[in-house]
Amino acid sequence: MFTDPLYAPLHLRYARIVVPWNVAISKTWATDALSDWLFGALSTGVEPHVAFSSPIYTKYAKDHPPSVATYRRAVRAFHHRWPGVRVFTAWNEENFYYQPTATRPALAAHYYDALWETCPSCRIVAADLLDQVNLPSWLAAFKKAVRHRTNLWGLHNYQDVNRRRRLSQSWTLRYSRLVKGQIWVTEGGGIVGLKSPSTGRTIFPYSPSRAASSMRYMFRLIHMPQVRKRYTRAYVYCFFGAWNSQEETNRWDSGLLGLNGQPRPAYSVLQQMVKAQG
Repeated sequence: MFTDPLYAPLHLRYARIVVPWNVAISKTWATDALSDWLFGALSTGVEPHVAFSSPIYTKYAKDHPPSVATYRRAVRAFHHRWPGVRVFTAWNEENFYYQPTATRPALAAHYYDALWETCPSCRIVAADLLDQVNLPSWLAAFKKAVRHRTNLWGLHNYQDVNRRRRLSQSWTLRYSRLVKGQIWVTEGGGIVGLKSPSTGRTIFPYSPSRAASSMRYMFRLIHMPQVRKRYTRAYVYCFFGAWNSQEETNRWDSGLLGLNGQPRPAYSVLQQMVKAQG
């Protein structure tokens, strides 16, 4: 991504990547891929943000999360191997039903505490949540279990943005009333195409133009006066696309570039928004 000729013109300062929680203690394809990605980020002056997650989305992984002690060992090894990373998400999309933390908010809180204790000076997203119906109850349980300070939160507001929810009916607003401190849109943007992970049913058919409109709405939503001071950063997901109009074999596509490497309409929207924000 960092060497693609279309990346530099966006003038982005931050980038986020999701990696297996055990990337530093288990030799996998992700280990070398992460090293390359971090080299690209740091060599181009981009602040890297690393989010930990399940290595794979399977029932076994969901039912067998790492113990807190094992997670702690993994994040310590990560700091030793990649000391240049200072921004983290303890676990990605914690209330998503494919994640082991979806029904274990206290475990997610313990992961956060372990990461915080490993690097107290790092910036760590306390909870990283999808804008869905279980958010309030999950968050309440998390806040009850967590021990260390929580002044930075993450939201993936795909539903709000791509279904064009009004601010008054959005999780973007509700979340700002449930937590204190800064909020980052740790994943957001326009969906080009989406299929249900459980049934394969098409939820959003392929449409780069609709994705561009949703991208524009995301910025409009988080810049509304009621929430503007709370949402201080947004990570657009993602740079490379996965579908074309004839072949929709992947579950998800929200890429700024098409499979042919050419910019989609959302690319121009993002470029305009970055320029408008200086």
